[in-house]
Amino acid sequence: MQEFLRIAHRGYSARYPENTLLAFAKAIEAGVDMIELDLHFSCDGELVVIHDDRIDRTSDGRGRVAELTLTDLRKYNYNSGMTNCGFVAIPTLAEVIELADNRVLLNIEIKKDPKKKVRIEKNLVDLLKGKDFIDRVIVSSYDCKILTEIKEIAKEIRTGLIYDASSKRFCEEVREFDISSVHPETAVVDAIDLR
Repeated sequence: MQEFLRIAHRGYSARYPENTLLAFAKAIEAGVDMIELDLHFSCDGELVVIHDDRIDRTSDGRGRVAELTLTDLRKYNYNSGMTNCGFVAIPTLAEVIELADNRVLLNIEIKKDPKKKVRIEKNLVDLLKGKDFIDRVIVSSYDCKILTEIKEIAKEIRTGLIYDASSKRFCEEVREFDISSVHPETAVVDAIDLR
């Protein structure tokens, strides 16, 4: 049986501000195999790591990520109310890749955003190729169109389908979209005995 990977969801987010370099560094120190993170575009085309499409919940600022420049985004503190962590900047994906290096894998989730005018996929693939990091990531999404786009740009990238309900065509879709891994919500997973 293949061993489980120890994956830090949004970094070591139980003790440190989620989706920040601090949370990722602490997860690496704790010995994880992979870090899951979330990706958005700033209005000036920077790939920034944050879960929500707005900065309101995790920072002391307000607004949509897609309507703010990286300079604007960096004015705010992303410590998620954990005041003992001091000032915590929003990270770019490039910074996270530098931190991860060869120490951990990354699971990069692209959010489905119908309001998005600019496609994030090509910029992501270009960055991964430029950093020689393609073999160290899984790109995941609830949106099969995003995963298909990733595969059309770079077939070698592993993709993960996140889902919260199984459909009758689920197995066909996994094969059709050349999905490398499936990431179910806990509500759709039956209990299994791993002994």
